[in-house]
Order: sequence, then structure tokens, then C-alpha cells
Amino acid sequence: MNLSALVASMVCLILAIIASVFIAQFLEVRINKAVQAAEQISVGDLTNSVVDTESNSNNEIGKLLKSFQIMTQNLNILIRQVQQSGIGVTTSATQIAASGKQLEATMTEQVASTNEVAATAKEISATSRELVKTMEEVALMSQTTTIATSSSQKDLLRMELTMRQLGEATNTIATRLGTIGEKANNINNIVVMITKVADQTNLLSLNAAIEAEKAGEYGLGFAVVAREIRRLADQTAVATLEIEKMVKQMQSSVSSGVMEMDKFAKEVEQSVEDVASISKQMAQIIEQVQELTPRFEAVNSGMEAQSQGAQQISDAMIQLSNTSTQTTDSLREINNAIHQLNQVAQGLRHEMSRFKVTA
Repeated sequence: MNLSALVASMVCLILAIIASVFIAQFLEVRINKAVQAAEQISVGDLTNSVVDTESNSNNEIGKLLKSFQIMTQNLNILIRQVQQSGIGVTTSATQIAASGKQLEATMTEQVASTNEVAATAKEISATSRELVKTMEEVALMSQTTTIATSSSQKDLLRMELTMRQLGEATNTIATRLGTIGEKANNINNIVVMITKVADQTNLLSLNAAIEAEKAGEYGLGFAVVAREIRRLADQTAVATLEIEKMVKQMQSSVSSGVMEMDKFAKEVEQSVEDVASISKQMAQIIEQVQELTPRFEAVNSGMEAQSQGAQQISDAMIQLSNTSTQTTDSLREINNAIHQLNQVAQGLRHEMSRFKVTA
């Protein structure tokens, strides 16, 4: 009886050991699956899906394998989305960089045009000062001529010489007025070019704003800078319109002055011929010279207005230069931000390239 019980106990023990071995092997296989899945995920390989072939997955190991499978699927979706976002950010950054280069080239052209206008304005200002000085000399000559002709007919030869000098001075004034007219035309052409550049800057800033909006939260800084560039471009357009208006006023004054000088030159020439031919016309010459005084005053007033216009152009050029400087600073900010965005995008793509995802 005791022997039978002992044998039965031994058999039960052996069966228990065998069952334990089978259970351990079964658990080891499923645990190995979990270990392999964890190792693959740790090195960034998400291409292998964890599948539990056992029908009963309600135990802890089955739940663990199921969780690994769901985690792998979610990581695949997340990595693909991040990779696509990285490509989108890189594309937007490239487009914004291209727009930034176009804006920089445009601003370089605008700065060159501004410098050219400033140089021309300085030349006009210098010429205007010379004209004012010449007009004072001509007025003095006119007064001298009047005194000489009034004092005595014996001074006829001296008056003739003075009148010839007056004619030469008049020709000089007409020539310089013509030079100013040409320079004013050059300024008008440059103003038209600056207006086109401002329009192009406005269009490029709008494109930059659109591209910045495509970049999402990475392009918020670019949107602000693009709006600032657009505002500065509008200010540039307003400044160029004011310059164009002042140039037209200057051209009108110059044309008036040229007409007056031509008319005055003809009258002086006629007066010289009269003095040379006959002294009986002395009274008429004196009267003509006296009538020229108001014309000199009108021309002198025109020269003063022209000098003021040149000063206004110079002030406008200073404002335009400041605007160009602000725009250039904004472009530098865009370039720095684009560089930082490219670095972030490259770093993101580099990190994402470590992962292998399913197709």
C-alpha cells in the first residue's frame, strides 16, 4: 500500500516536472518574441510586426505582445508623418531662401539706384548754387549797364563790352539750365526704375509671406518680416512718387528759366547790335535793360525754388536710404531664420533616417 502511494506520488511529480518544462518552453518562445521586438524597436527598425500566433492572448505575455504590436503600428504612423513634415519644411525653407535671394538682389539694385539719385541730386544742388551766384553777377552787370548808359553816351563802348559779357553769362546760364534739365530727366528715369523695384519687392514679400504660411509654425517669424518688408516697399513707393512730383516741378522751373534766358539772350544780342550800329537808340536800350530787372528777379526766384527742390530730393533720398537699410536688416533676419530652419530640418531628417518603417 505504501509502495503504491509512493509510485503514484513519483508519477505525479514526474508529470508535474514535464508540464513545467513544456510551460517554460512555451513562455520562453513568447518572451523571446517580445525581446526581439524590443531590440528591433530600440535600433529604429519598425518594419517587423509583432504577431502572437497563440489564440489565447488574455494572459500577461499575450497582452505584452499585443501592446508591442500596437506600439509598432503607432510608431510607424508617427515616423512617416514626421518624415513627411520634415520634407515639407525643407521644401518651404528652400522656397523661402530663393525668395530671400531675390529680395536681396532687388534691394541691392534699389540701393544702387538710390546712390545714383543721391549723387545726381548733389550735382544739381551744386549747379543750382553756381546758377544763383551767376544770376547775382548778371544782376550786378545789369545794374552796371543801366548806370553806364544813363551817365553818358561816351560810355557806349564800355556798355557794349558789358552787354557782350552779359550775353556770355546768359549763354552760360542757359547751358547749365539745360544740364540740369538732362539730370532731372535722368532722375525721373531712375525714379521709374525704383518704383518698379519697389513693386517687385512688394510682390516678392507677398510670395515670401505665402511660403512662410506654408511652413506653419516654423514660418511665423518669416511672416512678420515679410509684412515689414512689404510696409517698407510701400513707403519706398510713396517716397518715389514724391520725388517724381518734385522732379516734374524742377523740370517746369528749368524749362521756364531756359525760355526766359533764351528770350533774354536774344534781347541782349539785339541790344548789342543796336549799340554798335547807332547811339541814337541809347534811350531804348536803357529802357530794355531796366525792363530786364524783373525777369532776373523771376529767374532768381526760380533758381531758389530749384535749390529748395534739390534739398527736398536730398531729404527724400535720406529717407529712402533709411528705408533700404531697414529692408536690408529685415533680409538679414530672414536669411538667419532660414539658416536656422534648414539646420532644424536637416537635423530632423537625419534623426528620422535612423528609423525603418513599413511601406
